[in-house]
Amino acid sequence: MWNNLFISYELKSDEQDRTKLDQAIESLGNSTQLHDTCWYVNSPKNATEAASLIGSFIEEEDVLVVANTTTDSATWKNLEEKREIRVKQNWKR
Repeated sequence: MWNNLFISYELKSDEQDRTKLDQAIESLGNSTQLHDTCWYVNSPKNATEAASLIGSFIEEEDVLVVANTTTDSATWKNLEEKREIRVKQNWKR
């Protein structure tokens, strides 16, 4: 199954190089950069698999969100707790 992934990230350090992170996102499949830190990718990987791969290129203070619109699922790394709670409360299943 191919998945429609929307990937968004926020790097806290201005000095961090986004090149390897963006290359990792592009390696997931047919990708389109929607704006600086938001991508659409059609990928054989699911949200968890994509986040695991991309997560190795972010620091502990950076934020990563991967939403799979094909399966109506999402995962994230380092999302602020109040935002994580809000998403979980409102996610439609």
